[in-house]
Amino acid sequence: MAVSVRYLVDDVETVSAFYVSLLGFREVGDWAGAPFRMLERGDLVLWVSGPGSSAGRPMPTARSPVPVGGTAS
Repeated sequence: MAVSVRYLVDDVETVSAFYVSLLGFREVGDWAGAPFRMLERGDLVLWVSGPGSSAGRPMPTARSPVPVGGTAS
């Protein structure tokens, strides 16, 4: 049974490269021009979404989601 996780980040390219090159994920979906990638490793599907994606839409509580990774500090 696969588990899907949506991950809102500032930089889709950087995060995707990290998961693919260092953690062994493979890219299974790339929508040209969209700030979004779908990565997979075993039964885990990681939906990496960037600014401007549907993941940034306000929640039912009217709060806006915020990115949790993808930039170096």
